[in-house]
Amino acid sequence: MKISSLLILAIGFMISSSFTTVADQTLRADKTKSFLSYSANHALHAWTGTSKKVDCLLIFDADTKTFRKVAVSTNVADFDSANSSRDGHALEVLDAIKYPKVTFGSTAIEPLKDGKLKISGKLNFHGKAKDITFEADYKLTDKEINVSGGFPVSMTEFEVERPSFMLVKTDDILEIKFNVVFLKN
Repeated sequence: MKISSLLILAIGFMISSSFTTVADQTLRADKTKSFLSYSANHALHAWTGTSKKVDCLLIFDADTKTFRKVAVSTNVADFDSANSSRDGHALEVLDAIKYPKVTFGSTAIEPLKDGKLKISGKLNFHGKAKDITFEADYKLTDKEINVSGGFPVSMTEFEVERPSFMLVKTDDILEIKFNVVFLKN
């Protein structure tokens, strides 16, 4: 039986969210407005792959406008670089059958000045879990919360063999970018 990414995220939230308050809302990302992308570089060309099938949940305190927790999951196979040959090779390099998902779960979210957040948590990629911290921008309106940002990921840190073309390997760093829109209840 196959369990959906959203169900896994929801179960994780229930287990880890015993600290929530009455004002806390669990918000789901609007997939029509949200994306997760990676950019890679090779000496001869650069490209970006994008997934619009991002499962993301946010626990948000509506009274205090506090971000409590966030969890994100997407399938490696859902990234599209507009080149099916390149995408197929990426699935091979990333062992997508063995490691089909990329996930992130926050451990801390700290508000900074000027609509920014400092987010810490665990990134699970290619069978490895690493602690990461990055900044994100956010905008609150009456109807939605928009969170966007990015961070670098080293392929070698996650034991991914860097792809090569004409005997030249791609750069080690993948630039991850995201824009996630949550509709308020």
